[in-house]
Amino acid sequence: MNQYNVEELKMLNQVLFALFLVADFALFLHFNNSEFPWFALLGSGIGLAIIVYCWTEKKVSLFIGSLLVFTVVFSIIYNWPVFLH
Repeated sequence: MNQYNVEELKMLNQVLFALFLVADFALFLHFNNSEFPWFALLGSGIGLAIIVYCWTEKKVSLFIGSLLVFTVVFSIIYNWPVFLH
């Protein structure tokens, strides 16, 4: 496996790890609360992104960006009934 393939796999792993991290935490919040706490999901996603940025300093910027995007996406998905009223 050449270096290009290794770099692509690292990028894919960063995106998938952010997806699974946010999806699992959103599912946990959904099951344990009667009304979905979107502010807790947004706060945890932003807080984790800040912590990872301070530790790594742009080494995993794809993880940080996808973490923030998936946080917003799952917050909208789980709050969809609120938007319809």
